[in-house]
Amino acid sequence: MRQSKWSLLLSSALVIAFAGTALATAGSGLSASTPYRGTLGASLHLNVGDMKFQTKGPVDFVDRTITFAAGATSGWHSHPGAVLVVVASGSLVRYFADCSSVVIPTGGAFVESGDAPGLVRNEGAVESVTYVTFIAPAGTTIAGLRIDKANPGCSVQ
Repeated sequence: MRQSKWSLLLSSALVIAFAGTALATAGSGLSASTPYRGTLGASLHLNVGDMKFQTKGPVDFVDRTITFAAGATSGWHSHPGAVLVVVASGSLVRYFADCSSVVIPTGGAFVESGDAPGLVRNEGAVESVTYVTFIAPAGTTIAGLRIDKANPGCSVQ
C-alpha cells in the first residue's frame, strides 16, 4: 500500500511538472537574424534625466532582427530578463495575460518583462520587422531567452 501511495505521488508530480510544457504555445511565421551578443560584466546603476537602469550583476545584451510574416504569432511566452522592441515596419498586436491587447504601429516600441505570459501577433497583410534587444542574465542561451507559456485562457493563439 505504501509503494502505491509513493507511485501515485510521483506520477502526480510528473504530470504537474510537464503540464506547462504540454500546454505551451509555440510561435509560427517568425524569422530571426543571427544574434549579436555582448556582456556587461559588472553591475551598473545609472540615472540620467528621466531614465534609470540598474543591474545586480553581469548581463548579456542580445540584439536580433525578428520578422513576423503576415499572420505570424509569437505564441504565449515570457523572458528571463527585459526585452526592448522597436517596430520598424508594419504593425503588431500585443496581447496580455488578461486577454487585453494594444496595437503597436510602425515606429512604436514596447518592453516585455516578468513572468506573466504575453503574445505578439502580426494581424496585418504585410510582414512586420522588429529590432529587439534582450537584456538577460549573463550566459543565457539563445533558446533560454524565450520561456514558452500556456495560453492563459484567451481566444488568441
